[in-house]
Amino acid sequence: MMNNSIPDISGDDYLKVLVCSANVGNAEPTPTSFAAWVPYDGEINGPLTNTPYPVGQDEINLSVGPYAAANNCNDNSQEGIVQSLATTNEKQKFDIIVLGMQEAAFVNKQKKDKELLDTSIDSISNNVGGDDTNTSSSNNNNNNIASSPPKSKGFKNPLKKGAKKAAKAGMVMRGISANQTYKRDTASMRNITGALTVDVLGYDNNKLNNLIKTTLPSYEMVTSSLRGEMRLFVLAHSTLAEDISEVYVGAENTGIGSIMANKGGIIVTFVLRDMTRFSFMTCHLEAHEGMTHYTNRNKNLAEILGGAKTDPVYNLQDATITSHHMFLCGDLNYRIKFSEYEAKKKKSSRAKTLKMSFKGPAGLKMSMNKGSQGLMKRSVSMESEKDEEEAVEEEVVANKNAVGGEGDSPNKMGGGDEEEAAAGEGGEKKDEPANGSHFDQAKALVKAEDWKALNGGDELAVALKQKECLVGFSTLPCHWPPTFKVARGEGYQYNEKRTPSYTDRILWKSAEGMTNNVIPFLYEPCPDFITSDHKPIRGGFAVKLNKCRPPHNQNLSDSVIKQDGKDHPVEQQIQILVSDMKCTNLPIMDNELIGGLSDPYVKFVSSPKELLYSKAWPSSSIITKSLNPVWNENYHLTMDGNGMENGLAEGAMFMLTVVDYDATSGDDVIGTVALNLNELVSELDLSGAGSSDEVQETHISRPILRNGQEYGMLECKLKTAFLAPKEVKSFLSGAKHVKTATKTSWKSKMQAFTGLAIS
Repeated sequence: MMNNSIPDISGDDYLKVLVCSANVGNAEPTPTSFAAWVPYDGEINGPLTNTPYPVGQDEINLSVGPYAAANNCNDNSQEGIVQSLATTNEKQKFDIIVLGMQEAAFVNKQKKDKELLDTSIDSISNNVGGDDTNTSSSNNNNNNIASSPPKSKGFKNPLKKGAKKAAKAGMVMRGISANQTYKRDTASMRNITGALTVDVLGYDNNKLNNLIKTTLPSYEMVTSSLRGEMRLFVLAHSTLAEDISEVYVGAENTGIGSIMANKGGIIVTFVLRDMTRFSFMTCHLEAHEGMTHYTNRNKNLAEILGGAKTDPVYNLQDATITSHHMFLCGDLNYRIKFSEYEAKKKKSSRAKTLKMSFKGPAGLKMSMNKGSQGLMKRSVSMESEKDEEEAVEEEVVANKNAVGGEGDSPNKMGGGDEEEAAAGEGGEKKDEPANGSHFDQAKALVKAEDWKALNGGDELAVALKQKECLVGFSTLPCHWPPTFKVARGEGYQYNEKRTPSYTDRILWKSAEGMTNNVIPFLYEPCPDFITSDHKPIRGGFAVKLNKCRPPHNQNLSDSVIKQDGKDHPVEQQIQILVSDMKCTNLPIMDNELIGGLSDPYVKFVSSPKELLYSKAWPSSSIITKSLNPVWNENYHLTMDGNGMENGLAEGAMFMLTVVDYDATSGDDVIGTVALNLNELVSELDLSGAGSSDEVQETHISRPILRNGQEYGMLECKLKTAFLAPKEVKSFLSGAKHVKTATKTSWKSKMQAFTGLAIS
């Protein structure tokens, strides 16, 4: 018998979403591997009933983020979801399928050499081989590359290697010149390749598109986006495709110089049935173990969210703020590290720095112990501004050998993975594992299936708990073997030069008041995907869709306005009074030369836009040179009834965006507090039959968020009522220093900044 707390997700009230993430490893996936990752035609029951890693209450309780606290006592277990789906006679399918891919660039193996090496390079490479008799045109043609003289053991052709690198660099650059953001109408967005790939079709694009079409015949493409080696496919079941609108795509590179697209992310945003805004993000973050790389991964996420804006209407906010539900997946590259191992490394690092050598003024080498160093900079013996732990980690990476040859996959482009390539051009010598006991410890825990201990060393979980990235996101624990780094083949054969880690992940975030609207019911790796050095993962989610509160009666009010020479009834409107507003611990936004502080003001933003927007968003006054501003005024806002013609949507939001005024350039966004408008009026009768005395008060104290990070706190008191215009005066009668929030003019900005009256 099904638990009463298990919702029925088989109906139209819930959207069933499948998020799949794979680091393809620059190798062409076989159809069998692809089928092991993406279920045929989006079937739910097969993966759900066959998974060896069911999502139960234990996983929910151990999840990281707001979802755990909100569902600690709920039994949204996988068993209950299976029973829920089994109640219908129809085969259940996912409504939306998202495929995020990294290192998804590869070439045709059979034509690989022909594409990479032209005749002249091939001729030169034969000469490098040292046999003049085989350089004639009769023996040197593109169809007979194998006729080149045999190379001695260990020989590496530098020209061939350079050509491969050049070809791969070309793939990394694909999509960079294309528009980052675009919008398409429903009629034109289906059954086409997305705008970011239409002009760069190649072998790998065609192969992946064919695999998708063959595997998911009942689905239509919402968008297909390419950014270097990263890809994001969003597909909707054919019965749902017409309900999708306002599709936007944004992308941001975080590779070398923030130009190369080997690292970065892609975000797709769309609205379903005009009520629920979804965003999906795939990303590939900085690799390697160590504190520096961990910190850079956190920065990468903020850079992607800040750069990949997906809705021009809300260009002040990122997708984590404006979306009702956002899902993030990819090769995040967060590693597992154990406290005992870290302590040993620090101890080893301290031992290495007990003796330091440096050149004195006369060039004489001197020796000194740590205690006698005094105020000398640590840069004498190691790179400046790197702590001991980081220095040891960097040394570990620097001493790792690169994998030579063609790699461990016949279709892999180039040799080894990016981490091994970055470590240098090592020889064939097989050293002991560079991370020693750390690898042994992780491998022993995998063998014992001690998932709790492995998750205890997960860097991503630490980052989320410490709010160093993706504030407000949740993720389930990985109660299965680490997905990186494995040999290409079946099962889990780990590379001893890498600590087995959960680099491939899926997270999600819901807007305020909607945390319980997402139910994760599937989260697992795909060990039968054999062509990559990562094991892909997939996650299944049921998402409750937004609806509208019934529209209020527009003719109940006896107030009228003059329009076209006639009297027209005025509907009641939501009135908001913002008082006691202040911010604390804002970041420094101004240059130190002009004070090194901030000049904050607050923009009042709504979703839907029509509720508050009139040529610009209304805003507060500017408080100059303050990191802890206090506004003495009270701000009155009236929400336009045109934004409530069909009632107040459950997804309606009221946002307070804190902005730093800059007199010499564009203003800079500090961050946003996003509130659920329905919660602010939950005690009010919006039918129009309620009393004018109904007033709801809400005290707000929230972190200010931007790009998944916190930037201070905002506090205020909100008073809301549902009133006709003639009743507003009474609503405001008890407040002092009331201002009607309007657009902040340039005159008021300059007056606040200079302190001078400007006429």
